[in-house]
Amino acid sequence: MRHYELVFVLKPTMTEEEMASKVKQIEELITSNQGEIYNLEKWGRRDLAYPIQKFNSGYYYLINFKTDNNQLPGKLEYNLRIDEDVIRFLNFKIKPPKQEEQKTEEEGKEEGENA
Repeated sequence: MRHYELVFVLKPTMTEEEMASKVKQIEELITSNQGEIYNLEKWGRRDLAYPIQKFNSGYYYLINFKTDNNQLPGKLEYNLRIDEDVIRFLNFKIKPPKQEEQKTEEEGKEEGENA
């Protein structure tokens, strides 16, 4: 199981409903491709370090997800790249959170004991 962190920035001209719809669309893309979201954070409107597409600020979101599907990150990046409402994104592989590591260690110990 691979873990990923996706940070994306939406245009500041979007309404709350449009942003909620866009986030829901991204969530559905992840879950429909065998991904499991375990953390979603709305960081809110923040200033950008430099103008992007003539915008000086944007709405930031963070999604942590895990998947066994090797093609999900590529498919997700393709869809974010062609989406005009997403002005910037970054998707990268991360180490599993501590809770996940402990679970896998415990499962490994149990399997070793049962063998």
